[in-house]
Amino acid sequence: MTFTVNQVIGNYECLGLIDKPKTGLTYKVRNLATGEIESLRALPGATSRDPELAERLLREIRVQARLSHPNILEFHDAFEIDGRLVMTTEFVDAPTLAELCRAGALPLRDAIGAIIQVLDGLEQAHTLGIVHRGITADHVTLTRDGVAKLSGFDLAKPASDTNLTRMGTVAGDPRYLAPEQVMGQVTLDGRSDLYSVGVLLYQTLTGKLPFDAKNDIDVLAAQVSSEPLPPSKVNPTMSPELDQIVLTALMKDPNKRFASAKEFRAALAAVGAVVRSEPTFVSRPDPVSLNLDMRHKPRRLTLPVVFGLVALAIGAIALAWFAIH
Repeated sequence: MTFTVNQVIGNYECLGLIDKPKTGLTYKVRNLATGEIESLRALPGATSRDPELAERLLREIRVQARLSHPNILEFHDAFEIDGRLVMTTEFVDAPTLAELCRAGALPLRDAIGAIIQVLDGLEQAHTLGIVHRGITADHVTLTRDGVAKLSGFDLAKPASDTNLTRMGTVAGDPRYLAPEQVMGQVTLDGRSDLYSVGVLLYQTLTGKLPFDAKNDIDVLAAQVSSEPLPPSKVNPTMSPELDQIVLTALMKDPNKRFASAKEFRAALAAVGAVVRSEPTFVSRPDPVSLNLDMRHKPRRLTLPVVFGLVALAIGAIALAWFAIH
């Protein structure tokens, strides 16, 4: 399903395409009843018949409908057009953390403030038993007023639900996945999300990812076995306390991470109180032209790739196992 500018879609006028990942096209639309500008998400034409992607969109709708928090993208409605499901949400005209971090590290206060808000929204999801499973810098927008909005709940599901992800598939962006997700652990809890938020914190503080490589296999192997370079080694303005918070969030063993989003947020807030002398949030200029083809697309790894990872990183996995035990 694709729409064109000025086309009327049900009760919405299409104003343009915002994003086009494989998991769904997102359009800027005007609600003809209210006059409000919103976002409308629909599966691309060919993939609309993919039962797994259709199930993910339905799951995202159900999850978003349960969430109501100022730091989570607001759900508006879900309905069918020509027999195909679409979802509308609030429209946020703001850069993502991924776009902001391309210019380097954010000011300390801005970075800490943004991640505290992400954790605040995530706490509500975890309280409802929802694990996001796909947190990345592309799924957090930051407005000029410094308000962070978490989105991208297409991989989210209740912690007890093991039915959506197929065996032999690692879903999500390898650069943000917790080691237990890399290892294919079926039952996950909120601590996997906290690892991903730890990656976000590292990225906003340094302008770099803790683990990055030319191919997914190397990134996944590093997630399982390599220790991240302390952020202060990349950005010397980091304090030892902030270093410790980041490294705690990125522990391989979930039991050694923060126990909850609330605990993580409290630790960051304590450090944030020390950097109040930092200037208030000043948003970086919006990108002049958003090249959709240059934006990082979520990557999925199929069974052969995972087997290749295991074959190449068996020693690394053994080290991670001993660390956990």
